[in-house]
Amino acid sequence: MNTEQPPINSSSSDATLINAVMPTTHIHVNQLPESAPAPKQPISIDIGDTIKNRFVLDELLGKGGMGCVYRALDLRKKEAGDNKPYIALKLLGDDFKHHPHALITLQREARKTQELAHPNIVTVYDFDRDGDLIYLTMEELKGKSLDELLADSAIVLTLKQKLDILQQIAQGLAYAHSKGIVHSDLKPANIFITDKNLVKILDFGIARAANAETYEDHFDAGKLGAITFAYGSLEMLNFEPPHTSDDIYALGIIACELIGKEHPYQHQNAQQVLIDAISPKIPTLTNPLLRKLLQQSIAIKRISRIQHADDFLKKLKFARKGIKTTIGIAVAGVLALTANFIYWQYFASHDIKFSDLPIAAQHEFNAHIKEAETAMSFEDLQGAVVSIDQAYKIHQSQKELIKLRNRVVTIISTNLTTANTELEREFYQQQLNQLKAYPAFSKITE
Repeated sequence: MNTEQPPINSSSSDATLINAVMPTTHIHVNQLPESAPAPKQPISIDIGDTIKNRFVLDELLGKGGMGCVYRALDLRKKEAGDNKPYIALKLLGDDFKHHPHALITLQREARKTQELAHPNIVTVYDFDRDGDLIYLTMEELKGKSLDELLADSAIVLTLKQKLDILQQIAQGLAYAHSKGIVHSDLKPANIFITDKNLVKILDFGIARAANAETYEDHFDAGKLGAITFAYGSLEMLNFEPPHTSDDIYALGIIACELIGKEHPYQHQNAQQVLIDAISPKIPTLTNPLLRKLLQQSIAIKRISRIQHADDFLKKLKFARKGIKTTIGIAVAGVLALTANFIYWQYFASHDIKFSDLPIAAQHEFNAHIKEAETAMSFEDLQGAVVSIDQAYKIHQSQKELIKLRNRVVTIISTNLTTANTELEREFYQQQLNQLKAYPAFSKITE
């Protein structure tokens, strides 16, 4: 697999954002006792302190619900003349490390994570303790976490770059799922983009184990705050056994935020979304396959959701081929589209025969109609509406356009008429009102 990605550009600098250290050494997990006594008093940790007479804390990289992550100098590597002697060291928080079953579970999952040798998953070296300190050591990464990337308004990503990131996340998840491991706390903070544009998934297996052993221990890390509710599936919030579709729900949320810069459920947890019947806000996309993928990923109920990361990955790759195909069809007329934009606007507003339009305009119109038809076949009304509206701006009275527009209006109107509850009626009425904001549908009547 080629892990090199095109550089991600910032509007303020030509430098790439996002150097990963790819160690090859793997250290076996140390066995822990079945329980660990709580310290008599809080332990103060400062920069410069040495853990296990080996790791010198150099810099605090971040804090989370599970603990703190430091950049640390590995004295053993330094002594051996390693040119990359620094590692990442995660000290577990008090709430987590003092739960005896949590330690057992974490030990098991640390061992499993060591088995996940994949370019898109961070390498975990070891899980150990130094007195009352419980820690993980991992490869050092240089770059930005995805949440930092999303928060930086100076960074502008193309759709291709966004889909490259999603594809790498899905690749890492698919590999883990093939090994029977579920992440269960996937979120932007646990996704890292290196300086070489390589995506790394962090904290694999820490939140919940992907097997029944966790539940035999009667422990779930969600009770200690390890689960981030805005990304947790309904089943996770109900403390059901972990499932690969839990990761898909989180991945779908991340995809919406990455592409559309907005949480599809306004950061509401899945339980609240179900209670309030909140409709997801899917990013505006002309590609119906991509829109359908996002919709299926963030379905509240597991039965309606994509089940495995491998399925997500296949659908994503297929959708991306669709993008390339559409671009290929239209590429011959791109220059003409740009040069004759105002001219075409004139055509669109006058009673000009479709056959009298420039050939490039006809090709572009037909491409939008095809996208709309595909969207309708996937029951993607919003995607169809966008494509119909784009075709409408080129020509307003073509027969296929009118037929598709009427189908959309009929479907929504029928749903409004046959709605069983007031809540459903309100939803479809809102959908109808939003439809009128598009020029192609502005003249429709209820």
